[in-house]
Amino acid sequence: MFAIRLANELALTQRVYFIELYPYLAKEKRQLQLLDQQRVRLIQPGKNFIGDWLYKHGHNERTPLTGFKKKIEDIYQLLKKKRVRQVIKWYKINTVNSHSWDSDVYFAALKKEITFKLVASFHGHYDFLADMRSGFEQATIFTLGHTDAVIYTAPEHRKILDSHLFPEAKRHKIFYGVSMPVSCTLTRYQLGTCLNLVMAARGIPEKGWEEAILAVLCLLKIYPGLLKLNLVGEGAFLNDLKIKYQDPAIIFSGYTDNVMQVVHQAHIGLLPTYFIAESLPNTIIEYLVCGKPVITTYTGAIPEMITDCGETGGICIDLENGKVNKDHISSVIENYLINPGLVEKHSEIALQAAEKFTMSTCIANYLNIFNLQSPDKN
Repeated sequence: MFAIRLANELALTQRVYFIELYPYLAKEKRQLQLLDQQRVRLIQPGKNFIGDWLYKHGHNERTPLTGFKKKIEDIYQLLKKKRVRQVIKWYKINTVNSHSWDSDVYFAALKKEITFKLVASFHGHYDFLADMRSGFEQATIFTLGHTDAVIYTAPEHRKILDSHLFPEAKRHKIFYGVSMPVSCTLTRYQLGTCLNLVMAARGIPEKGWEEAILAVLCLLKIYPGLLKLNLVGEGAFLNDLKIKYQDPAIIFSGYTDNVMQVVHQAHIGLLPTYFIAESLPNTIIEYLVCGKPVITTYTGAIPEMITDCGETGGICIDLENGKVNKDHISSVIENYLINPGLVEKHSEIALQAAEKFTMSTCIANYLNIFNLQSPDKN
């Protein structure tokens, strides 16, 4: 999502090409609809009849192949690489900004054949993929050795860079930017009325979906009718939860292109994540921009995200053995439920904390690393 937002904003002053390097691996396919394709050229170098055939027969670019299919795969990869080289050459691309380990590795290897500046933006943690990619350590060493700059957000990112002795001069800490304006309205809650909670995230268990549901259901036994939880997301895991927890207070809204509209209607934003590769969740930024107190965890850069001048626009929960405890979520929600003034106080801090995520600041920092100036198109 951030790569799309960044491309859209950069395209206001620069020539931008959005390369979807692995179209057959993409799960969040509807997100591409948010790309401003009037300004940004979408290029899918791996999207062709060979790729379609392989994908139709169960191949997704990580599936081991043998025999005839392996020969077809080799041809596919050669054509794909040729197309990527052509794109860089024809459009005179001088900077490639990569947003995943896989694309970091791909473009680092390509630098042996064509000249460009490679800037890697870290999101998840490299270590998270260690057991999922063959030759991970060797590939990472090679890739970082051919990367011109790394943009990072979370403390864990620094640990990775330290472990590979990546030069300090090539490291740049930049928070994500959002183009939507910070709300001018404080969020207030009146004692005795329904407290509206929202949770928006990827549909994976580690985001804390089930723990959030159980926390709310537990509180509803004590405070019937005073809580509502709106869950915004999609996926097989959420479909299972929808069948498992059928309560009118738990609303499964599914996917939406306009998350902000749903967030604005809530009092509190939840993200009780224990995802091991969490860094700088877009969801937290959206909560803050809307002035919503945040119930979350001490994961990635989240504590810094919700903090302004030493005060926090919400509550962070400690993890226990790598998981979040539903009882702790219940306790924090109950504190807001019985202390309505805390909602307004944390809303004010949330709005102040949101200022660090302005897109103008983010873009200026990115252009500085790209060695580009805003007025010119390069």
